Amino acid sequence: MTDWVKGVVADITHWTENLFSLSIRADVAPFTAGQYTSLALDVDGERVAQPYSILSAPGVQPLEFFFYTQLEGDLSRALSRRVAGDTVWVQQQPEGTLTLSGISTPARNLCLMATGTGVAPFISMLQTDQPWQQFEHVALVYAARVWDDFQYRELFTALQARYPQRFTLVPFISREQRDGTLHGHIPDKLRNGELERHLGHELRAEDSHVMLCGNPGMVKDAVAILQDRGFRDNRPGQPGQLSYESYW
Repeated sequence: MTDWVKGVVADITHWTENLFSLSIRADVAPFTAGQYTSLALDVDGERVAQPYSILSAPGVQPLEFFFYTQLEGDLSRALSRRVAGDTVWVQQQPEGTLTLSGISTPARNLCLMATGTGVAPFISMLQTDQPWQQFEHVALVYAARVWDDFQYRELFTALQARYPQRFTLVPFISREQRDGTLHGHIPDKLRNGELERHLGHELRAEDSHVMLCGNPGMVKDAVAILQDRGFRDNRPGQPGQLSYESYW
């Protein structure tokens, strides 16, 4: 049975018509960067819930979440209408295995691949010390449909300034051409080598760990390409170089 705690909306930011971030103060159990929890609203006497990755760093309040209403359904649309002071139910115990602590194979390079709001668990990780202590080089490959959907740019700029030789950002935009970004889709650029040219190094099972989150098609296709190169799924009791989670 799910244990719920009452959360209170602290702030909401509408980035675009379909994209928004919601900050909620809630007394949840300690969590690890990369984990998710469920949010819920009571509708006509029924509690409607859905899991969402936590974007904020562990130990930080309020908790922050990132939504795209066009894909994520009725609950996300209802949450987009919340205002400061409104109540949102929050699952008290976060869960999930898409975490850096689940990586046991040695690696110099960490590559985080995300589409849309699937970047949320990786933003949580990047705000902690763990990736910078665990890996020599960290890359975020982040894909959005249009540039206006590519958010949290100030955070990425700050990371580039703090870790100029250790952090690489590779923005993908699929539906418009924009200078400084790759046009198209992650699996295609992974297959033809263009992605790695922007990273500045090859993704090899011997020295890299790749984490993927977001569009199921992207995850499936990129995983298949990497598995053909010798990458193995990372599972409890079966260490590998691939960790992934699909949204919707």
